[in-house]
Amino acid sequence: MSIKKFILIIPLLLLMSSCGPDETFGSPEYGKGDGEGTGSDEMSTTVLFKNGEKIGNVTYTTFRIPSLVRTKNRVIALCEARTVDSDRGDIDIACRISTDDGKTWGERMVLFSDGIHTVGNPCCVYTTTGRLIMVFNWHVSTESTSADFPTSLGVTAKQKAAHSRRVFLTWSDNEGTTWTTPKDITEDVMESNWTWNAAGPCHAIQLRTDKHKGRIIVPCDLKIAGGSDRENLASYVIYSDDDGQTWKKSGIIPYGNESCAVERTDGIIHLDMRNANSAAYADGISCRTWSVSSDGGETWTGYNYDTGRPEPTTGSGSTKGCQGSIINYDPDGKITSNLLFSNPANATARRDMTLRFSKNNGVNWSSSMLITSNPAGYSDLVVLKDGAVGLFYETGLSSYHQTISFARIPKKTITEKFN
Repeated sequence: MSIKKFILIIPLLLLMSSCGPDETFGSPEYGKGDGEGTGSDEMSTTVLFKNGEKIGNVTYTTFRIPSLVRTKNRVIALCEARTVDSDRGDIDIACRISTDDGKTWGERMVLFSDGIHTVGNPCCVYTTTGRLIMVFNWHVSTESTSADFPTSLGVTAKQKAAHSRRVFLTWSDNEGTTWTTPKDITEDVMESNWTWNAAGPCHAIQLRTDKHKGRIIVPCDLKIAGGSDRENLASYVIYSDDDGQTWKKSGIIPYGNESCAVERTDGIIHLDMRNANSAAYADGISCRTWSVSSDGGETWTGYNYDTGRPEPTTGSGSTKGCQGSIINYDPDGKITSNLLFSNPANATARRDMTLRFSKNNGVNWSSSMLITSNPAGYSDLVVLKDGAVGLFYETGLSSYHQTISFARIPKKTITEKFN
């Protein structure tokens, strides 16, 4: 396995340079999935990452964990580029950039890498100051020895011993052209007895209403060493009130797992979670869960089931369920009561990627749209400049993560579903 140096800067010139061997910039390859169209009033689907592709001289076995962010002039699609089909190992953060609102895409690029270790779970938000903030995770490689420390990212053997899973922060003030040297914020956002943190996987948000306006919220999940079944897995958020300079952690939500946050018109923060309650699955409850916060994400009330939004029962224990994404549909830049939610809405298997619509802050979901009946997994959502919605999701024919594809769903389709 090749040892790659940690990458800090991706010049803008790369975006305009030659693309991968199978396509030309401006003419992306199009997947032939369900619901695909070619006109501006039809959904188009573009395969952005495909298992087995190379970036530079490295062949990546699998691409997983999609994440989206829209800046002033770009849409950035990020994911984990894995040299192994596992959550741990030699994993990098890769991306593709669109400068025309998700219609065409630049070449595949590696943003961050740390040799044989895991660098993943990119979770981004573009703030009102024009800063693009990314929180991501680091995990020690099982192949590492004492000679591998400090790593290219700066992780020391002492830090690794304290937390083998760590949290990093970086930002860009030029929409992702260059990034700051990542800063380790693990001690600020994890307790000493937590053995796991995962940012997202999805996007972060910045609050736009109420007294906490401007606060950045990054959804996370955790594991507690030696905790009871109720406490072993939980969701929480980390938040910043100074554009990412300093960070605090919220209270936890037992039984929570991978999560995504959305702001409602009443100032309430809704945290949408993958169900990690084994007892609930044993009782036949296979659905999304949620909690709310009335203090800007500092504390959370309850752990609630939404039986109208099923999720897969594939797997056992904490591997049941699946990640999902939720956003406020705000094409005019204002918080609305219209929410969008995506996940594989099959109660038994990871397939049937579905987009759901709520007109009342998520109280109920009045309509839905099947994106594909093929196998499908993780996803993320973004509202585009023209009011269309971008859905970046894992899918394939024989497996739910053979590719990560980008579906561009026109504004006309979205508004018809809300009406």
